[in-house]
Amino acid sequence: MKCPVLILGWIPRIVIPIARSLHRHGVPVDLVSFLPYPPLPSRAIREFRSVPRPDLERKEFVRQLREFILKRGHDMVVLADDCMLAAVSEHYDDLRDITRVACPAPAVTRLVLDKSATLKIAQNCGIYVPRTEVVRNSSQLQDLVGGMPFPWIVKPAEKQARPEEVKTCSLATSDEVATRFPKGQQFDPPMLVQEYCAGAGVGVEILLHKGECVAAFQHRRLKEFPYSGGYSVTAIAEPLDRSLFQSSLNLLRALQWDGIAMVEYKVDAAGRAVLMEVNGRYWGTIGLPISAGIDFPLDHWKIVHGEPVEVLSSYAVGSQWRWTVGYLFRLYGLSVQARHSASARKLLRTNLWQLFADFSPSVPDATFEFSDPLASLVPLLRAVGYISSYTTARIFQRSPSSRPSDAKSTFTA
Repeated sequence: MKCPVLILGWIPRIVIPIARSLHRHGVPVDLVSFLPYPPLPSRAIREFRSVPRPDLERKEFVRQLREFILKRGHDMVVLADDCMLAAVSEHYDDLRDITRVACPAPAVTRLVLDKSATLKIAQNCGIYVPRTEVVRNSSQLQDLVGGMPFPWIVKPAEKQARPEEVKTCSLATSDEVATRFPKGQQFDPPMLVQEYCAGAGVGVEILLHKGECVAAFQHRRLKEFPYSGGYSVTAIAEPLDRSLFQSSLNLLRALQWDGIAMVEYKVDAAGRAVLMEVNGRYWGTIGLPISAGIDFPLDHWKIVHGEPVEVLSSYAVGSQWRWTVGYLFRLYGLSVQARHSASARKLLRTNLWQLFADFSPSVPDATFEFSDPLASLVPLLRAVGYISSYTTARIFQRSPSSRPSDAKSTFTA
C-alpha cells in the first residue's frame, strides 16, 4: 500500500489533474486549502481539509496542517498555488521533519516568489526581461508618467501566503493611473510596473532533479481570459524550442531550483522571447502535458520516492487543451464589449467560428472525465449561475456586484 500524498491548493484545473495522475497509479490523495469548502468533488481526492490562512492565524495553520499530515500519514506534500507555496516556504521547518515537502528550501523558493529577484537573475543569465520599475505607493507610480511609455502592466512584486489584493492590470493612460491608484495608497507588497510586451504566452515546463532535467514540455496559449490577456483558456503543445529550453534550464540552475517549475515568456512574431515570470509550483495547464504524454506529477512522485523515471524525449505535439469555464467567461466578456468595440465584435465573430474546433472531442477539458464528471459540472453550473445573475441585473438596470472581467479572480477555478 502506497503512502498518501497531500496536495495544497484550491484551483480545480490544477488540483484535479495532479490528483488523478497519482490516483491512477495507486497513490491515495488528500487535499488541503484555505477555502471552507472543497473546491470540487472528485473520486481522485480521498479527503479534504480546510485550514486557517497563515497570514491571519499562523500557529493554527501550522498546528492543523501538521496534525492532518501525522494523522493520515502523508509522505509527500505537493504545492498547487502561489499562496500555499509561500505559506510552506515560511513554515518549511515545521513540516520537513514529518514529511517530504516537494519544493526547494526557503532561501531558493523566495527567489521565485520575489519577481524582481527572479528578473535580476534572469538578466544575469542573458535572458531578455521587460523594462521594470518597483514602486511602493501610488505617488511613486504616478511619478513614472511621462518617463515610461504606455501601456503599463502593473502587478504585485511578490507572491505571498495571503490572497493578492491587487491583481495584474493594464494601464493605458495617465487618467487610468490616477483613477485606479489614487494618491495616498500604499502597496504591500510593492508593485512592479512593466512595459507591455506583445506576443503569445509560451510556457516551458521542466522537472529538475539535482540540476538535471528529467522531463520538459512546451505549450502556447491560444486564447486567454480576459481576452485582453490573462489565464489560458485554450492551449497547444509545441515542439520544445531548444533556445527557450536552454534559457529556462540555465535560469532554474542559477536559481538552484529543484523539482517542478514553469518558466513563462512572451514571444513576438519575430521570435523574440521576453521572460514574464517563473512559477515554482504546478500551473493552470498541467492537464495538457499529462494528456500529451509527459506525466509530471507521477514523475515528480517517483523522484521524491527514489524510484526510476523513464526520461521521455518526445510528446504529442499539436495536442490541445481547453478550460471550459474560462472559455465561457471569455465569450461572455466579448459579447458585452462587442456592443461598444469594433475589435471586440470582430474577435467575437472569429471565436464563434472556432467553437466547433475548440470543442472537438479531440480537445480535452481541463477537468472533465466521464468517470469523474462532477469535477467539471459543478464549476460549469456555478459559471452559468454567475452569468445569469449578471445578465438579469443588466436587464433590470441594477448594478451587479462585479463585472464579467472580475470573474478572472472569482472563477480561476
